[in-house]
Amino acid sequence: MSLGESLEAKGKAELKSRILRLLSVDARISMQDLANDLKTTKVNAYNLFNEVSNEYGMRFVPEISIDKLWKWEFIKRARLRTKRGILAEAVEELPLTGFGEYLVFIKFSGKKPDDAEIVKAMGTSYAAQFAARTRGEYDLVIYVVERSYEDAVRFTDMLSRNLGKYKMLAYTSRVWGSFGFFPLNNKLIEQFDIFDTYKNLLFGLNDGGRSTFTEIGKRYSQGPAQMLYAYDRLARTEILKRVTYFESRPGNSFSIVAIVKTQSENQFDESKDRWFASLVRNYDKNTNECIFMCDTPTPKGMVVVGSFANKSAADRFLSAMKSGLKGAQVGSMQILKVIVGSLGVRDFDMRYAPQYKHLERKKMVPALARKGVEAPVEDPNALDR
Repeated sequence: MSLGESLEAKGKAELKSRILRLLSVDARISMQDLANDLKTTKVNAYNLFNEVSNEYGMRFVPEISIDKLWKWEFIKRARLRTKRGILAEAVEELPLTGFGEYLVFIKFSGKKPDDAEIVKAMGTSYAAQFAARTRGEYDLVIYVVERSYEDAVRFTDMLSRNLGKYKMLAYTSRVWGSFGFFPLNNKLIEQFDIFDTYKNLLFGLNDGGRSTFTEIGKRYSQGPAQMLYAYDRLARTEILKRVTYFESRPGNSFSIVAIVKTQSENQFDESKDRWFASLVRNYDKNTNECIFMCDTPTPKGMVVVGSFANKSAADRFLSAMKSGLKGAQVGSMQILKVIVGSLGVRDFDMRYAPQYKHLERKKMVPALARKGVEAPVEDPNALDR
């Protein structure tokens, strides 16, 4: 390869990396805006976009705030009642609105079930959004979304009963997602007790996040204006964080689950911000390796899921965690095989993480000029506008 060809290849790789970063925070970006950011033509931007999409098997999906769904569920129920009825039934209704996030960890003793047995044991439940075999402290980790802790425990109990011929220890932990996501399945979205137009929009985005609003509306006998309105309302109330993507053919192939257990709360809280700020600096120039982070109450700490090029890269990440997070014990498991759902692998721009605003207030990172909620384009792939 000549020097000119080498420079051209490097320039193309940088453009493709920039596309991944842009799509992570706005997967419905128009070709015009994409071209403007890349400082190229719309045709070239379109070709690069398709090349990147095919290379990584990109799936465009909504990123939904699980902890905020209760708002629209409660609004829908409230509109069907008088003011007196709302007050009289508020105590009963509030606990039934919304969903929570949970992690289920399972350790088998002796013989282990195969993948098909595990999937069958989950039955028809909508709860499990992700499940993977792991090597380490546990053999199986499951990301669950349920209405209550009791429901999550019942899911784990059902799974244990259905795998009754195997010896196993299982525990269910309430978690609060703080970064990243797992793609949600349509069975879960079906459970959202929100207005049909909003639910139909989420179905449409989950099946194809860059579909036109006309196409989405047509599937559900609704017009594009209804879909646009639903998008605007869900975005402004922050239930729809963004349309993003995940890689079905990720470039990284070595994934881990890191479990952080706090030993000194003061030390941990102080060092956690510095550790996250170091991630922001590192991933400003390098591919983001973090997939998902959540806080855990018992024991207090966090769980971090990451995807890396190889074991050496994962080891470096874990080493930095252990040295950066003071007053905490850091353990890890390797993800061997995903058997339900998908990892939300993407090259996310850390400046749009919830933690970044907190770091801004503490002047630990540069301030970011954020755009307000903008009207989404009807057809993100159009070249004629």
